[in-house]
Amino acid sequence: MRPEYGNALRFDRVLNVYFYTSNADKLFQARLMFVRHGYNLRHFRGRREPYDEDYSLGSEQLLNRAIKQVNAEFGVRSLFFVEDTSLRLEGLSRDGDFPGLAVKEWFSSTSFEELDRALSQVGDRRAIVKSDIALYVPTLSHNILFHAETVGQVARSKPDFEPSHQYPWLTPSTFNGWFVPEGSTKRLGEMEFEESLRFDFRAKSLSALITRLEELNSALNLSPAFYTARKPPPPSATDQLLFKEILTSDNSANVLLVIGFKCAGKTTLSDHLAARDDVMVVEASSVLRSLAQDAEESVETADDAFKFLSQHGLDCVAQTIGTFIERGTAGLYVVTGLRTVEEVLLLVERFPQARIVFVDSDLPSRFERHVRRGRDQDVRTLTEFRRQDEQQAHFGVLRVANEVATDAIRNDTTLEEFKQRIDAFVGRLDGKQPERVKSAKVKTELHRTLAALEALGGAGSCDAIALKTLELNVPVRKYNTNRALKSIPEFAERVKRSGHLLSYRITARGQHLLELLNRISGR
Repeated sequence: MRPEYGNALRFDRVLNVYFYTSNADKLFQARLMFVRHGYNLRHFRGRREPYDEDYSLGSEQLLNRAIKQVNAEFGVRSLFFVEDTSLRLEGLSRDGDFPGLAVKEWFSSTSFEELDRALSQVGDRRAIVKSDIALYVPTLSHNILFHAETVGQVARSKPDFEPSHQYPWLTPSTFNGWFVPEGSTKRLGEMEFEESLRFDFRAKSLSALITRLEELNSALNLSPAFYTARKPPPPSATDQLLFKEILTSDNSANVLLVIGFKCAGKTTLSDHLAARDDVMVVEASSVLRSLAQDAEESVETADDAFKFLSQHGLDCVAQTIGTFIERGTAGLYVVTGLRTVEEVLLLVERFPQARIVFVDSDLPSRFERHVRRGRDQDVRTLTEFRRQDEQQAHFGVLRVANEVATDAIRNDTTLEEFKQRIDAFVGRLDGKQPERVKSAKVKTELHRTLAALEALGGAGSCDAIALKTLELNVPVRKYNTNRALKSIPEFAERVKRSGHLLSYRITARGQHLLELLNRISGR
């Protein structure tokens, strides 16, 4: 399940939504769901659950009471929601669900062996895990309720898999480690994150909530012709202060343009950062699918995607993303999955301080991750995986990833070490760690060769290109000019004529690459 942005990238106005919870894992999961649909999720910072849990009330009453209590205690003037999880074990439930809303306390005092014996005696291992959400909208007289559930059964053996260090709710240490959803042979806790979205009870209720918020945001963005404005009361002092803060707020944001081959760790990086406050992640491939859907075109394959980009503009995805960032209020934007030089160039032009981050990992490690995730069944061998790399490189930016990147983060050891490298890098961006002293980026042989080729004004042999680099005081040997240019067929066209030396001509895309390299090296 890939991110689906819907209209989120085009909305000028979006509602601010808060999640009231003291459970860090719930918050992280909800943030990922929101970010993958193009929305920020804010968090009430409390050291305890900001409402009392009286399980005798039932889910709906409990959630409505929680909304009232939060409002009374904190004077909330924004949209917010609360969530509760419950469990019904069919073989042990009588008049009501068992253990019901008390699942957290029940699980902490029950061993798998005890539950297994009890279920074996009754001969019924069926289980239903439920998630209920109540959304408070200040102008509504009632709360909006969402319910989702997943049917399955209790596994027949104790879990023995390793917990996910990236997604902490996917673990053997909660009921997710005991629960096998209907339609799967795996326990919910041992699934990959993308795979779990189809079965996860909380992901389902959060999706329903986000769909409703999409509808509310659509109404919020209607033009005046679609509504009648009644005469408003004079603004309160608080409203005037809030309006002043909005007008005078600093909307400058850090932008990270994250590039890398498949399974290098781009999603791991973006999901790790999405757990932070004030971070918005945008996935370029999802924006492409959204644009293709609007155009009623299909982009099922890499060839389809490149054809769409070629017809609609190799920077059309970046145009949409750039507008979204300019209208947003997040402090850090992480853009992943950019594939063309034109996309990167446009975003660097619009956000001059953007950093281009190359997430790098060796081929065997990436292939191992690919096999472990088991998503793309059409790519099963290392040869097929390498061929897929070449397809992605054809888009352009991955062909020259090392050339255009302002920063690189390697993902070649453990997940924890990779996260530490991410945190250290972002820490330097926000001033929490000292920035390494950097001079302007040194022009590489490819950069100097392209500059000379453009200066020639047409096709040039390797001899002519090398001579031109000498004239420009950026010398490159003849052999090295050929080595540099033959590796980038998208940016330098080979010209073969009978009786003439091999020559190259810079393409339109090559000129875009040269412009990007000039911008980066001139910082």
